[in-house]
Amino acid sequence: MHNATIRHRILTIPGLNNSGPTHWQSLWERKFSRCERIDLGRWDAPDKDEWVGRIDHAIADATDDEPILVAAHSLGCHAFAHWFAAAGGLARARLAGALLVAPPDLSRLRNDHGLTGFADAPSFTSRVPMTVVASDNDPYAKTAHVWRLSRQWDARFVNAGPFGHLNADSGLGDWPYGQYLLASLQPAPTPALADERLWIRSGDWPNRVRRDPRFEHRESAHRR
Repeated sequence: MHNATIRHRILTIPGLNNSGPTHWQSLWERKFSRCERIDLGRWDAPDKDEWVGRIDHAIADATDDEPILVAAHSLGCHAFAHWFAAAGGLARARLAGALLVAPPDLSRLRNDHGLTGFADAPSFTSRVPMTVVASDNDPYAKTAHVWRLSRQWDARFVNAGPFGHLNADSGLGDWPYGQYLLASLQPAPTPALADERLWIRSGDWPNRVRRDPRFEHRESAHRR
């Protein structure tokens, strides 16, 4: 788990009141050179449409073609889910995967924080790999509720154990297990010898005569 290799750009999406300096999201932003936070604005008075719009702009502004990994926490998971449900195919295609950690029960947050626009969580199907992570003793959502969200979001469900809201107070540090889960969302690298271009001589089209590049030096020596 400590050696998880993350090959793509990471966008973190915090929840209500942002993530402080010892939160795993903040530590990942310092650890990984291509990890940055989406500034959702009005962290203490979130508006769903504003948050979704900022997620949309952040993903659209990633001008290169590199796949993006999303690492969301708490209410940020719901903001991402609303964005994903409304996003077009081209926008979704930018994502390599999404790690959605400790999404809360919205009814609890509405009662305590008067959220604007966060209605019930959307449902969707997706070809983008997603993992939803719960904790046994999260004060903001029962494990069964988070499991139901994972079904709505067509995502893999993981119970990370009794770690509260999986935030800075949970004492996770830079959360190596979370890094492993994020890395596992990436498609496996294509082995070099699986690249068909290596197996076709120039000028062979349309016959597409294949060769084994490992033995090319032997052919060259034989021709001499």
